[in-house]
Amino acid sequence: MNISVKNIMRFSVGAILIAGLGACASPPPAPMSNSPLTGPVNTGAYPHFTPDPKGETTQFTPEEKDALRSRLSVAKSGQAGPSSDPAVAARRQAEMQLLKKQQEADLKEIEGKSSSSTPQ
Repeated sequence: MNISVKNIMRFSVGAILIAGLGACASPPPAPMSNSPLTGPVNTGAYPHFTPDPKGETTQFTPEEKDALRSRLSVAKSGQAGPSSDPAVAARRQAEMQLLKKQQEADLKEIEGKSSSSTPQ
């Protein structure tokens, strides 16, 4: 038996063509044909996937809201910059000087250098 290389190539190309055309001839399976689901069903209602969110805390009443806003505005005005009233500015400066003197006296006492124990 003497088979040439040309004949082997012809037979292999023919077999590939027959196999390819045979695969195209069979109809494709229906999508999800092995699934137990039948597909979408129109129930006439919009789907609701999650429960309605609930507030983590109780809501403020209007009275509580007004009270909080008034407390906030008082705190805000207390943090305002230097006052335009000279009496208030003078009072604050006097308080700061008094606190500075008290701090110096406390520091001297802590360090043991109070005026009564200092040798002269």
